[in-house]
Amino acid sequence: MACEYRVMGQMVRLEVDPNTVAVRFRPSSPRSLRAKAMKAAGLLTFDSRTEIPDEGITLVPASAGLADATQRLNALAAQPDVAATMPVFKVGDNKVVASDRILAAFHSFTAAKEIIAANSLEIVRQHEKEFVLRVPPNKSPLETIRRLAEQLGVTYAEPDFITIGRHLPKFVRNAMSTATSDPLLPRQYAMVITQAKDAWAIATGNPEVSIAILDEGVDVTHPDLAPAIAGTFDGIDCDTHQQPNPWDSHGTACAGLAAAVPDNGGGMRGVGAGCSILAARIARSSAPDGDWMTTSETIRQSIDWSWQNGAAVLSNSWGGGAPSNAIVMAFERARIKGRNGLGSVIVIAAGNASGNVAFPATISSVLAVSASNEFDEFKTRTSRDQEYWWGSCYGPEISIAAPGVHNLTTDIRGTGGYDPGDYAPAFNGTSSATPLVAGACALVISAKPTLREDQVRALITGTADKVGTTPYVQGRNDFFGFGRLNVLRAVQKARTMP
Repeated sequence: MACEYRVMGQMVRLEVDPNTVAVRFRPSSPRSLRAKAMKAAGLLTFDSRTEIPDEGITLVPASAGLADATQRLNALAAQPDVAATMPVFKVGDNKVVASDRILAAFHSFTAAKEIIAANSLEIVRQHEKEFVLRVPPNKSPLETIRRLAEQLGVTYAEPDFITIGRHLPKFVRNAMSTATSDPLLPRQYAMVITQAKDAWAIATGNPEVSIAILDEGVDVTHPDLAPAIAGTFDGIDCDTHQQPNPWDSHGTACAGLAAAVPDNGGGMRGVGAGCSILAARIARSSAPDGDWMTTSETIRQSIDWSWQNGAAVLSNSWGGGAPSNAIVMAFERARIKGRNGLGSVIVIAAGNASGNVAFPATISSVLAVSASNEFDEFKTRTSRDQEYWWGSCYGPEISIAAPGVHNLTTDIRGTGGYDPGDYAPAFNGTSSATPLVAGACALVISAKPTLREDQVRALITGTADKVGTTPYVQGRNDFFGFGRLNVLRAVQKARTMP
């Protein structure tokens, strides 16, 4: 039951999660009959389900063991109130399930027309030679991509995967205010350790340089963010209203670290303060403390919207889903076509599972960001920051590290968000480290707007501080990459570039 498909020529194999199955009930089926169907199939209580409302899919816990999960799928499929069942795949700490759509690209429009018709596929959306296609109700998306992949004229075929993931638990400390133009700046140790505060003395963010925050949405009413917002996009609903749910705080926290406005008499300041923010919502959760959910196509659309709307930097504090050709190719378009051909810089979180780097930080030609702490240690479950429940991912893909614990940042206003009030005192994870690097990239571009994206990446990695106890071989190691971010040195070097 494993799912196999190719991403950029490399075989990807997803293993079935033996503890979860997915079901699509008939729309007319009431909850009482849905619960009865689960019980008849020997599944756990209906109350322990996870709903994916936009997709009409329910994830249901099952007894452990792959054979048992297979039996449960078959037993569930036999119930009269069930329209379809499907396996759930485990990718790192996240769960992935195939929707009823596939993503495919073709060598030519003629090939696309013939293959789509021959397989009775419905065109949902088209982006030049890339298509979103709906599979007929009586066909399996996984079987369909296997069949398409064998046909001449197909560039790639993959499921439009739905990814379901959880945020890290938070570590709460009380915020503190002092009498400065950015009162909470003294609490922002990351701005000191990376020398961002010193960099601001010689370079200011340019509002024509935009940072796209691809996340759960950004609270555009926050006083530290509102003046910086230059555009909004909701990749889920394909409109401009990306305002997050009151409990979806992640994107607002990332935006503050990247580019919270300077000297407004408010709370804090982002590394790229003075630069603009493009807010693109790619995920949301359905309830407080619920799992976040997204799809590959939602992400692809948001990437393309970002660079097409002028993003100089794309900040991606997400990951851990199934690898996707559509996402890789969208990032590559941004890297090549963004900034009128100079290229948008792609910054991606490595992941928090204390293991291998997670997709999409595995993509080459991006800045893959790991996390350090306030002691310039690599973030592990036993590092001195006391956040024992997570550790940064690591590996040969890591480009740079940045502080990823105890970062004070913007929060959804009022009673929503991570904490009461307008600021989160201790945002964590490689999610927290990534927007610091994105803000630094934007500040470098502000200092030297003619730099290509590869030059920006080289500046960021080439000026990093060699911290930690692991030796650097040929300038890097698998934990810090080329070192811990140094914003001042990167800006100084950018200013001397021809």
